[in-house]
Amino acid sequence: MSRLMGLGAAFALAIVVACGGGEGEEQTSAETPATTPAESQSMEGQGEQMELPEGVTMEMVNQGETIYAGSGLCYTCHGANGEGVQGLGAALTDDEWLHSDGSYEGIVETVMNGVDTSASSTGTPMPPKGGSGISDEQVRAVSAYVWTLKS
Repeated sequence: MSRLMGLGAAFALAIVVACGGGEGEEQTSAETPATTPAESQSMEGQGEQMELPEGVTMEMVNQGETIYAGSGLCYTCHGANGEGVQGLGAALTDDEWLHSDGSYEGIVETVMNGVDTSASSTGTPMPPKGGSGISDEQVRAVSAYVWTLKS
């Protein structure tokens, strides 16, 4: 819960910095995440500063959290907070990555391609995009969020 609160605080700070009180167009679509030079590329994580991967923004992380808990269906097998669901999906909150190297691009690749039954640690396959109808850009956003869950 504290990690989510930290994400929310970091996101609020990024908005204040990015908006700067000027006139700007707010972007809300998960299809086309905004990238601005003023946007923070790091986040507070359990008392330490965590640099986001290149090309990842706090807006993507926050959109990814919404997708994870909704249309991406990720929560169904990986739990509401990424803690995993026994017999369905592995935990996403530790440093043990079973199907990638844990890098942002590795997570994107796993979500895009899925995990077949023979490779699954639970014996339950993960279909490409988790069996959801999310777009490639939404996969990138949810992967950004999942990347932030690791300890």
